[in-house]
Amino acid sequence: VWVDGSPWFSIREGLHMLQKKGHEVVVVAPEVSLHVKSSENFVMKMHPVPYTQEEMDSAFKAFFNTAFEDGSFFERFFKVVEATKRLTDFWFSSCSHLLQNKELIRYLEESKF
Repeated sequence: VWVDGSPWFSIREGLHMLQKKGHEVVVVAPEVSLHVKSSENFVMKMHPVPYTQEEMDSAFKAFFNTAFEDGSFFERFFKVVEATKRLTDFWFSSCSHLLQNKELIRYLEESKF
């Protein structure tokens, strides 16, 4: 489940609390992300995706910049819809590539993830 962006900050705190209670925490994340970074509080398992950090950063900037653009409500609305679709495409691609990663899926199955 995609949790990059602001949801990651809340989840990260929960992971830290689980680790403090003695749980082994494994985070599965795409190699390209906004905020998901390795930590001593959990094990990172990363998987490749077919987009670059620059492409993702550009999409997020475009999404946030649409709120400040000139134009009618409908022009801005449709720009936000397009920007949201582009971000959704990143998330879908990330999930799809995770499920196609046989080596990582095998690791998760063997470790009873």
